[in-house]
Amino acid sequence: MSSVVSGSKVGSRELPPTLEEQVANVFAHIRHDVEAAGGTTDNIIKITFWVKDPQTQRAALNAEWVKMFPDPASRPARQIMETPMEPGVLIQCDFMAVIES
Repeated sequence: MSSVVSGSKVGSRELPPTLEEQVANVFAHIRHDVEAAGGTTDNIIKITFWVKDPQTQRAALNAEWVKMFPDPASRPARQIMETPMEPGVLIQCDFMAVIES
């Protein structure tokens, strides 16, 4: 189980100004974190995303989602929740993965 993953640039706390950049960074963090734990994105079973406005942000999220999980038959569960965010934060998530030792 991850903690909250933000859209900051990898290796910093700097938030890019655009939604597309923050979404791409979120997915880069997800990949890094699951691989650091000894798994792959295939081990992810659920991702919960928090966004300011699901209606206007869904397209950017879906674009990266399909890149990371191209096979619709093997995608993890996904939940998108609307929530107020701190200034500059456009998306956050957490995820669960099952990695056998």
